[in-house]
Amino acid sequence: MRVAGIGSIVVLAALTGAAAAQTPSPFDGTYRVVSSAKVTETYTAKGGQSGPCPDRTPGPLTIAQGQARYLSETGLQVAGTVGPQGQLTMRAQAPGASRTVEVEVNGQVNAAGTARARQLGFSCSYDFVWQK
Repeated sequence: MRVAGIGSIVVLAALTGAAAAQTPSPFDGTYRVVSSAKVTETYTAKGGQSGPCPDRTPGPLTIAQGQARYLSETGLQVAGTVGPQGQLTMRAQAPGASRTVEVEVNGQVNAAGTARARQLGFSCSYDFVWQK
């Protein structure tokens, strides 16, 4: 039995594992926004005043090795994960004028390269579609 042979097998197994960890996901890439729609038309502010939800267009969606991110129109960095079946789960949090701004995003990326997500906020919510 050759000891060098066993060592070679261990090194080969380690390299194979490292290569597998670097394998790109089929969802990896940059997706451009193709549509944005308001889910809520109006919001009620602190103090009871209401107002219209503004139109919002997010930046491109970037997916790399199971991590997803985009920049909201208001400059909020939204980040999270993409599951093996294309499930998007993202969130963002930042200080606001009267309370912390929180956004949750849930959606799905399909094999055709279309990502659909709903961005839920305290006041206004939106549906976004991106295409690879």
